[in-house]
Amino acid sequence: MSLYLYSNFIQKKMKKIYSLVTILLVTLASNAQVVISQVYGGGGNAGATYSNDFIELYNRGTTSQSLAGWSVQYASSTGPTAPNTWFVTNLPNVTLLPGQYFLIQEAAGATASLALPTPDLDGLTCGCTYGSAATPTLQPTGIALSSTNGKVILVSTIVAETTNNPSGTQIIDKVGYGTAPTGFEGTGPTGTALSSSTSAQRNSAGCVDSNNNAADFTASTPAPRNTATAINNCSLSANQNSIAGLSIYPNPVKNGKLFIITNDNTERNVTVFDVLGKQVLNVTTATSEINVSTLNAGVYIVKITEEGKTATRKLVIQ
Repeated sequence: MSLYLYSNFIQKKMKKIYSLVTILLVTLASNAQVVISQVYGGGGNAGATYSNDFIELYNRGTTSQSLAGWSVQYASSTGPTAPNTWFVTNLPNVTLLPGQYFLIQEAAGATASLALPTPDLDGLTCGCTYGSAATPTLQPTGIALSSTNGKVILVSTIVAETTNNPSGTQIIDKVGYGTAPTGFEGTGPTGTALSSSTSAQRNSAGCVDSNNNAADFTASTPAPRNTATAINNCSLSANQNSIAGLSIYPNPVKNGKLFIITNDNTERNVTVFDVLGKQVLNVTTATSEINVSTLNAGVYIVKITEEGKTATRKLVIQ
């Protein structure tokens, strides 16, 4: 074989190797799946839990994922109507770790209530737009979400969508919340009209994604989580949530006593975290009764470990 032919042969082989490496890297990157894990539009309304609306993202994948160049977008239940577009919140150059949450604070209502945990992005300063595709207008107050019915999408660009049910590879995730949205994943929207005191929450702390909003979401007391919240790794969920017969009650707790029952009822460790991911209680006990009277009213995450198995549950203290 001449030197020229040999060189050409090597170049072709190297191109194939580079192509295989590229495919492998793309495949690995696709394992990082960021979803919309919670939507709350009742911020600052009468009887609201929090002063601001918020959108929460979650990385349920197994690798880190950059949000650079992405956006979250909102539209009314049946909107938009041409020439108007979706409201856009540009996301920053931030990388979410597997199991990490990301909290986006949006518009505030007229009635002051609880402040959100420190948002990872403030919609007041993010560069939110609305209006027509040709002449988008800056939205300096953050996006005002409907408290009952609406649509939120996670998009891999910052270009405002124009149709009422957008599709395409740029749509990373889509949530139609409430009972009336024209856009959703699967057989229907989340199914329950939200209120000032409820948010649409992706089940299993964000891990469930069957591409069916009707099955994947539950309306519950808002529990905003941010990047400081304890990592919740979905890849461990098969082992983590396998404590047979686990039951915690009452929930919400009103008298300072929480009871934890399992089939084995052996010694267990119980750790409680607040919505900022700070540990506020840690006890090891063989009894079912846990004293939580020292905890302030609010939403918490309870981590229970028994015989090498771990489960997490949301807990409300009143």
